[in-house]
Amino acid sequence: MTQCNRRILIEQAGGAERLRVVEEAIPDPKPGEVRVRNEACGVAFADVLIREGLYPGVALPATPGYEVVGTIEAAGVGVDEAMIGSRVAALTVHGGYARYLCVPTTDCVNVPEALSSAQAAAIVLNGLTAYQMLVHVAPFSRLRSVLIHGAAGGVGSVLLDLARWRGIQAYGSCSAGKVDFVAAKGGIPIDYRAADVAGEVRRLTTGGGVDAVFDGLGGTSAARSFKALASGGVCVLFGAQGAMQAGRRNPLKLAEEFVRQPRFSALSLMLSNRGIAGYMIEAWKQTRPDLYREDLGTVLALAAAGHVDPIIADTYGLDDAATAHAAMNAARHTGKLIIDPWRMAASTTPREREAASNGPSVSKS
Repeated sequence: MTQCNRRILIEQAGGAERLRVVEEAIPDPKPGEVRVRNEACGVAFADVLIREGLYPGVALPATPGYEVVGTIEAAGVGVDEAMIGSRVAALTVHGGYARYLCVPTTDCVNVPEALSSAQAAAIVLNGLTAYQMLVHVAPFSRLRSVLIHGAAGGVGSVLLDLARWRGIQAYGSCSAGKVDFVAAKGGIPIDYRAADVAGEVRRLTTGGGVDAVFDGLGGTSAARSFKALASGGVCVLFGAQGAMQAGRRNPLKLAEEFVRQPRFSALSLMLSNRGIAGYMIEAWKQTRPDLYREDLGTVLALAAAGHVDPIIADTYGLDDAATAHAAMNAARHTGKLIIDPWRMAASTTPREREAASNGPSVSKS
């Protein structure tokens, strides 16, 4: 079978049915790039936003895929050929749902041997987000307690691991079905459907509140998060999942979230002695590239040492990417959904699966 690249292409915004597989020539790396034979790609909420045509700076048609792990098999002009054969992780933002892709060398971070490619892919985006927010955005040196919204999710579960590692008391909002998961990671679970989360946090902290809140919901959730803060605390906003419904954009919900979202004035923040901070991983990567590589290397090392536990909920092939997005929309899973670009659909024959698994030999461009 002639080798070619297979990737997902989204031409128009919409639901999971918009994901389709295309076949094309294997790309050649440009100067300063390497070609990666992709082994695992995480499925992220950002991929859903790309599919819906809502992700800033990514126009359709586009290939989703925010994070990849694979082996460098070709080097572009100006790249040290000693990199060929290295297994690396990269934050790609888009383009990851593919068997092959070209990545700038500055985006590549070596993956420890102790981690499988799927395990590493499960924490590139989520782990880097959690680590940078906890260490650089929140008042890390004096954190004693934190509230994590969506604590059983990708970023939330890593925040639980990091908090446990550093001896920080974590409170985690979650659904009733994920209470045991949050507790197993050392957090105190709060069922957000059964209790007022901010009120429960204040009760559990005898009125004191927490030093930081990590809120990926956005919109109206920010006001509730702010109420859970202790004096001197900060609410870190890093997402807008609250504006979506079952993984789809909902114009009425978007409008409602916009109208009802809290308005903080400089005076109100000063008088409350509490703060609001924003975090967007792509902006941090662009403005702090050295910190991106250092922090991603640290997160991968923490996972290899067992301090961060990358949990994989399920693995899909490119042909089943729509099923993966449907699972993401339903939000019933615990852990990370992974795309294995070499995994064939169940309908393929054994010969087709064997041929597909045999990638080309490592080469130099």
